[in-house]
Amino acid sequence: MWTTPPPGQSPPRTKARRSNPYALLQHLCSCLCLVHRFLVIVDRFPCSDLETSDSSKQEGEGGDQKIELDESSMEAMEEQKQPREDTPETKPASQGTTPANSDLDGKGGTASTTAPDQEESSEAGSGSAPYTKCTPPPNSTVCDLSNSRFDICELCGDARTIGQSSTVMYVPHTETSDGEEWSIRAQSRKNIPWVKKVTVKSLNTSQPAPKCTSKHAMPAIVFALGGLTANVWHDFSDVLVPLFLTARQFDRDVQLLITNNQPWFSKKYMTILSKLTRYDIIDFDSDDQVRCYPHVIVGLRSHGDLGIYPNLSPQNYTMMDFRLFVREAYGLPAAKVAIPYKADRDDPDKKPRIMLIDRGKTRRFINAPYIVQGLEWFGFEVVKVDPKMDTSLDEFARLVDSCDAIMGAHGAGLTNMVFLRSGGVVVHIVPYGIEFMADGFYGKPARDMGLGHVKYGISPEESTLLEKYGWNHTVIKDPETIRSSGWDKVGEVYMTKQDIVLNMTRFGPVLLKAIDFIM
Repeated sequence: MWTTPPPGQSPPRTKARRSNPYALLQHLCSCLCLVHRFLVIVDRFPCSDLETSDSSKQEGEGGDQKIELDESSMEAMEEQKQPREDTPETKPASQGTTPANSDLDGKGGTASTTAPDQEESSEAGSGSAPYTKCTPPPNSTVCDLSNSRFDICELCGDARTIGQSSTVMYVPHTETSDGEEWSIRAQSRKNIPWVKKVTVKSLNTSQPAPKCTSKHAMPAIVFALGGLTANVWHDFSDVLVPLFLTARQFDRDVQLLITNNQPWFSKKYMTILSKLTRYDIIDFDSDDQVRCYPHVIVGLRSHGDLGIYPNLSPQNYTMMDFRLFVREAYGLPAAKVAIPYKADRDDPDKKPRIMLIDRGKTRRFINAPYIVQGLEWFGFEVVKVDPKMDTSLDEFARLVDSCDAIMGAHGAGLTNMVFLRSGGVVVHIVPYGIEFMADGFYGKPARDMGLGHVKYGISPEESTLLEKYGWNHTVIKDPETIRSSGWDKVGEVYMTKQDIVLNMTRFGPVLLKAIDFIM
């Protein structure tokens, strides 16, 4: 049973400073207390209930590329029915509360932890190959539709954009070219039917080319918004990471033309977009110009859900590069600066700082005040945030940067881990029935960005589904059967009807793993 510490007994302390003998003595005493408390917890919950995930067994890689009712689109569509949680605003942690005593044994859940599996480069894009100007292909085939995730067209030589007709024309350099035409969804998920299409035409010798009304020396990228954007995970996974993959090579010497433009997106992410281009962003649909460029890319390259695979990138980009690029864009401390807890080594009372993301209407922490007090008892300084749409992302990025860890239920808010420093930790609470999607969405991306990832699967007793359905219902007895019924059912039951009552006693050993990462 999780309780407050008895009078005179201190909670587990954080790492003592070696230069202070008194602090070292305090640290040794605290360690003995912590070991005793941990042994009590382990005695209640056998090691079989704790699993360390194998980083070589990654979920969500390769086989999840179709959009129709896959787990990422299902989650986004369910979350789009709820208030957005991408740019939280802070609110003070509850004070003066006492954790609820619990007699739950925690059986049936798992907890796992994984460490970063990648070294950090000193700056975003270090070691990456420089951009080389493209040369016209030997034939007029300029579009590649072979990837199961995205379509892309690359026009080298003479390319002309006609925004009001959503058309890009290619004037081949050979006189023997046959005219071809493609219509592609210019985003990283080509199977989303409501992403606006762009027509790419390769002219033949008998077709007159439209006259240029403006000529440009830089390349251009034409891409679409819409789709599943307005969910911060999809903002990053479907647009910002693919745009980084496609545009970063030009070192800002590229113009962006956006179809299905959404002004809120450009306003919200202008700090990132302005690090990818030094030019005005063009609203493609309302553009009345015939713009001529020496190089145009239509569409966005994508490797996977919130992922970059270096072997698929000619520039050898990584998710580490992306995270450091984002941090640089927001003016956050450089790559070699330690997490806040380690950076301030002169303060013996320094506590690791954890951000607790409390969701709005789904997968909420019902006992959030008790969770806050429990985190404080374990030695954390807690920053509790309530996700909102209109909070300044610049301010929120700095708030995340001031933390050593970010904790929340599986959901879009965890995407804000991109603002953590190297060595920071993602504490990932996985609601009942959706463990299969946890690693692909947040575990692997965290590791690839050089962050620790601690995963905790809640038990049925910690889910409000148990009270709604009872032990004998298929929802509780056999989540795999629900999953086999399709993503609609998974979303309806496990994503939208479920809230969490976190058992801090059962959760304790997992939290200690996060502390180990921070230390």
